[in-house]
Amino acid sequence: MNPLLGVFLHGVGGFASASFYVPIKFVRKWRWEVAWIVMGIVAWLVTPMVVATITIPTWPEAIARTDARVLLLTALFGGMWGFGNVAYGLTMRYLGLGLGVAVALGTCAIFGTLIPPIVSGTFSGIFSTVGGLVVMTGVVIGALGIAINGVAGVMKERECANADSLPEFDIKKGLAVAVVSGLFSAGFAFSLAMGSPIAEVAKSIAVDTGARAPESADFFKNNSTLVVTLWGGFVSNLLICGYMLAKNRSAGDLVSAGARLGFSNFLLCAMAGVCWYGQFFFYGMGTTQLGKDYEFSSWSLHMSFIIIFAALWGLALREWKGTSALTRTVLWLGILVLISSTFVIGLGNAFGG
Repeated sequence: MNPLLGVFLHGVGGFASASFYVPIKFVRKWRWEVAWIVMGIVAWLVTPMVVATITIPTWPEAIARTDARVLLLTALFGGMWGFGNVAYGLTMRYLGLGLGVAVALGTCAIFGTLIPPIVSGTFSGIFSTVGGLVVMTGVVIGALGIAINGVAGVMKERECANADSLPEFDIKKGLAVAVVSGLFSAGFAFSLAMGSPIAEVAKSIAVDTGARAPESADFFKNNSTLVVTLWGGFVSNLLICGYMLAKNRSAGDLVSAGARLGFSNFLLCAMAGVCWYGQFFFYGMGTTQLGKDYEFSSWSLHMSFIIIFAALWGLALREWKGTSALTRTVLWLGILVLISSTFVIGLGNAFGG
């Protein structure tokens, strides 16, 4: 175990997650839904299966041996997450990288903390423990951070009504899809929990056949579950983007853009897809390196790095061009409050909240 290496790996994973949308911003003559679904083919279909084949090659046999009900629930909850993932992408479309990621992840952290105990019927018990009270304090801080960022967004909207730095900026739409993203993204955790038998079977087969050493098989086993989770996620993304393609008649963009620009756009979307998946690859290794004593901080570190790097990308891409110093100060205040909320929630979980 190497905690410093773990923090570094979480930083790399956070950078990958914060950066995946950057290439999409440079796609030309493809409307958003076209770029998003092309990116998704790489992120949710190709890359997961390639990585699983390299790291845990027994995944197809494990899926074949797993009970159909487990596979269905894993895919269905993956589909639930997929709807939240589309909303996550739309949040960045309407709010930009810096503000969009901060608000989307803030809502994900809040709902991701509250939904599991509500579903399991243990929500009231949260208030009876020190850890639970700390977690709820983190949730309140997170809500405050989202509110501050919302104020920053309103200030930007008033100051830059005619600016071209982010032509689709819309604070109302952005906050609405951020809430949807937070609600549905909880499906990812449920999917991984439901799909744990897939991982265990893949690990068992890998060890029994000598395809992987026990430690290696245990380290990579969840990549087999991710394949099924992301299959479900791809289907829901495809349904929504398919509707948008039909409504906007944007499928023709693939042809009208021309071969050269189309190839360039495809490379940008493929780069975005690989970056998107990279967050999970480095997150898993970072959690392992932190060890049991610091494992509780993994999710907080991951989310904090994403918010920080996304904010830096937002500045680099001049998404807040034309805003006043006061507006940018409010933005950074909200981001810092959201970062602190993730650490408070992580600390509460460390206490057993």
